[in-house]
Amino acid sequence: QEMQLPNGGWPWFREMHDNRYITQHIVAGFGHLNNLKVKDMVADDQVWQMIRKAVLYLDDRMLEDYEQIRKYYPDKMDEQHISYTQIHYLYVRSYFNAFNFKVEMVGRNKEAFDYFRGQAAKYWVKQNHYMQGMIGLALHRYGDATTPAGIIKSLKEKAITKEEMGMYWRQDAGYFWHQAPIETQALLIELFDEVASDQNSVEEMKVWLLKQKQTQDWKTTKA
Repeated sequence: QEMQLPNGGWPWFREMHDNRYITQHIVAGFGHLNNLKVKDMVADDQVWQMIRKAVLYLDDRMLEDYEQIRKYYPDKMDEQHISYTQIHYLYVRSYFNAFNFKVEMVGRNKEAFDYFRGQAAKYWVKQNHYMQGMIGLALHRYGDATTPAGIIKSLKEKAITKEEMGMYWRQDAGYFWHQAPIETQALLIELFDEVASDQNSVEEMKVWLLKQKQTQDWKTTKA
């Protein structure tokens, strides 16, 4: 609460400007805590107003993205313009769509939101597994049954399953937040649990996660 800036965003550290990614990361954390019933965010009005302010901040940043695309690519709006940042936003925002945990979107932002939701549904195939998992969860929470089902079917076809290692995917690790193997596996567990209710796959995927913990150190604080 002390570090939140007047516009609703958070900086990485005190005295810095607001940062969109870290704000999305923090808001996603609150969504997770509420989903896991660790804390009822709505019960504490100060906490809820803090979260609500941050969500509305993120909506405004998404609108700015949309306006930039309309300005520079007015004749190419149907082409792919969705990035890791907007996919992460859709996932984060989806936590606040439940009837008892809802942040109403300001009217001016709805056209932009619908545009990026459509982009996610159209271009999910071109994303890596982490982004596909986020798209699947977000669109499921927004009422799209078709796209998440397609994502899960595709992931199951590409999955590797071994008795000693469980179920996992071959992927190239990188330095960016969207290339992290541990976080990807955890996100895909969330996808298969919430969207597909596929507990057999979830248990197999947990095996791989635990094997990684046994055999190596985890490279990031988020992992």
